Amino acid sequence: MKNLQKIRLQKNMNQLSLAIKLDVAQETISAYENGKSYPSVATLLKLCDIFDVSADFLLDRTDVKYTADAVNLQKLSPEETELIKTFRTLGRNNQNAVLNLTIGLGNTGD
Repeated sequence: MKNLQKIRLQKNMNQLSLAIKLDVAQETISAYENGKSYPSVATLLKLCDIFDVSADFLLDRTDVKYTADAVNLQKLSPEETELIKTFRTLGRNNQNAVLNLTIGLGNTGD
């Protein structure tokens, strides 16, 4: 979990202070960062909340700190969010049809 170490250092937090927040030993944080052990799901979720990052980032599955939904859906209305979520479930042909329809509706001036 190298990204855990990166984000911890970026936040100017030492292993001991993080361990205290999680109610674990400092050695446990060291083991997480060195890949010798992994946190439980509950602890992983606490880490995500503490650092405001995705679990994928903490588990070194991506270099993007935030979830795609968090990045892509910021500042959108509930209707826009629902539209995007629904659009993403469609096959490519249906996505193209929706895009064409939307473009057509946008050109009507209403």
